[in-house]
Amino acid sequence: MSRQIDLLCYNRPFMFAFKKWLWCVVVGASAMASAQAPKPSLMPFPLEFKRTPSGFSKDDKESMQREYTRLVRLSGAMVPDFARYDLALKELKRQDCEREDECLVQLAKKAESLYSLYTSVDYTLEGAVVVTGRVLRDDGKVASPTETVKLAKGRDSFKDIAKNALVQLFTQLKIQELPATRPVEKVEPVKDPVFAKDPLKDPPPPPPPLLVEDTGAGQRSAGKGLVIAGGAVAVVGGVLAGVGGAIGYGKNLNGQNVPPGEIDSVITARTLTTVGFVGVGVGALTVVVGAIVWGTAAPAPLTNISVVPLSGGGVVQFGGQF
Repeated sequence: MSRQIDLLCYNRPFMFAFKKWLWCVVVGASAMASAQAPKPSLMPFPLEFKRTPSGFSKDDKESMQREYTRLVRLSGAMVPDFARYDLALKELKRQDCEREDECLVQLAKKAESLYSLYTSVDYTLEGAVVVTGRVLRDDGKVASPTETVKLAKGRDSFKDIAKNALVQLFTQLKIQELPATRPVEKVEPVKDPVFAKDPLKDPPPPPPPLLVEDTGAGQRSAGKGLVIAGGAVAVVGGVLAGVGGAIGYGKNLNGQNVPPGEIDSVITARTLTTVGFVGVGVGALTVVVGAIVWGTAAPAPLTNISVVPLSGGGVVQFGGQF
């Protein structure tokens, strides 16, 4: 058995065939895996020629357009078929895709592609080839921002250098890495609105008290009342004192003499005289105070006024602002 294995291993024609078969299997599997990978759908806007070298004919431009579409496919994108490609360009009816993103957005939608591509090629006075391009998504989002590749002309033809520049441009634009489907954007759940509560604030200060200009009328009224009340008390006191003096001491109200030591229920002249003089004093003092209050008429009226009769006189109390 081991001899058969040795003969098999050292049989060079068999080993060569086996290795060739194994390589074909690996390459085929890789090709199938590559073919199964989804490609991004991309609609290219026709290649725009800004300047070209002398001798570059119209047929050369058409040939370059076909090569441009083929290179886009080779870069890993899925380009619409000719019928859809031609119909999308006819329906677009715009030539401003170089500066307007909306032009590329409409182109992608009309071609039913997820992306659209704008590319231009220029030939400088120094003989360099400059290609520029950008990729937009059908919703207006920039998939690949503007990239530029500049190659010196050298000995190769303008067409060959432009092809190499386009290959480098598509690599920089990362066309092969574009998502084949639109990414699902995460939607934040709608939360119930929370109304911010204002922090507790100190209540506003109370309004200032209403100020009423005092013209002195209150104080004058109080003074007038004191004068009238004091005058009345003085008059009554004077009358009582006069009656007591007229009837004399030791007599009753009828003028009859009262025997010594006899207690009479009738008010004696002494009592009338005493009460009368007290009333006259209190009344006179009240009149004086009322006259002062009435005459001065301070801005704020007097608030507390009281008359307290005392033995042998009286006390007038008043308070307020002067």
